[in-house]
Amino acid sequence: MKEFMNKQVSLFLLLLWLIAAVHNTPAQDTKTALTIKIDQIISKNFPGMTIYTIVENERGESVTGLSPGLFKFRIDSQAETGKAVVVPFSMRESPIDYSILFSNNGIMEGEPLDFQKNAILQFVESMKDTDRLSLYTIGEDASVVFEELRKSAIDSSVINAVSITSDQPRVYDSIINVMRRVQRRTTERRIVIIISDGRDQNSRFTKEQVNTVLTEVEVPVYALGIRVLNTQSLSNINEMADLTGGTYHYAPRLSEIPTGLRALTAKITSAYIINIKVKSLKADDLPHIFEVSIDERDSSGSGQKTFIAVKVPVPRWVKWVILISTAVMIAALVVLYIIRRIIKRKRMGITRRRCPDCHNRMKDTWDSCPFCRYIHNIKKKKKKKGKNA
Repeated sequence: MKEFMNKQVSLFLLLLWLIAAVHNTPAQDTKTALTIKIDQIISKNFPGMTIYTIVENERGESVTGLSPGLFKFRIDSQAETGKAVVVPFSMRESPIDYSILFSNNGIMEGEPLDFQKNAILQFVESMKDTDRLSLYTIGEDASVVFEELRKSAIDSSVINAVSITSDQPRVYDSIINVMRRVQRRTTERRIVIIISDGRDQNSRFTKEQVNTVLTEVEVPVYALGIRVLNTQSLSNINEMADLTGGTYHYAPRLSEIPTGLRALTAKITSAYIINIKVKSLKADDLPHIFEVSIDERDSSGSGQKTFIAVKVPVPRWVKWVILISTAVMIAALVVLYIIRRIIKRKRMGITRRRCPDCHNRMKDTWDSCPFCRYIHNIKKKKKKKGKNA
């Protein structure tokens, strides 16, 4: 009987253990999944790099206020221990160079164009004084409305004056044109925003060529998809945003275009700025993978993006310093040689005294110039040879 009771107790304890294990297992998997987007890596001053990262929760909302200590970094799957500073973008007065490309082809007549212009006017009002905006329309190429204007210099009447055009919406050609313009600018934080239904008609460039340019320029694209006829072409701009680390937002109704643009702007300005001094990698002008991860008690996630470990060329001012320093050293050596020669001559008794006839230097102890005597004898021999000939 006692043995039976012991078995019952053992089974009861085992059952309790299994219940506890089942109860605790889900608790370990209840972490919220975070989406981490690296939309821009600036490595022109490698090993110093600046990374712009956006953290989103499962609902697509930006997660702010994260502690810098939660961010971990890896390069090519190896932990990076270099010094890193993580600061919310809102804590810095860093200017942004915005470029907005929107649709004004024939199908956009009426509310589609009006809501786009209204959204852009509201966007201008939300800009910081240090930001710059360039505005383009999608046509056979990107048509310039204005370029690189500060908020105070933007005339709202110029935006309202944009009218419908008969040009075909060549999205691919237009985005490549804009990207080439943006590539030449020097502002660190550059953003391209596309407002379009994604339709492309007869572009000279293909989607593959557009992807190549987007990868080369390394500027994030934020896309606002609008529905006019259908949604079949929206994948074109969605893919551009995904490829560059930007964000795609869909406005199901035309009246939601201003709201959609505000949502994209909120994403851009809620980024975390990561300044890191890389230790685990030397500059080699080759692509590498940078990974940002967060793993805290309630949430976790990671994101990655490719960057080039740029070999920084010697600055021009450094070249000039080296050139001038070399010239100064050569001049100093020449002067030193002259001084040593003068000292050596003084030790030999040769000063500034010169022969009045041949002008060669003479020792102070010489009564006559030996050079003149030798020269005189040489001249006599030459004269005798001349007469004998």
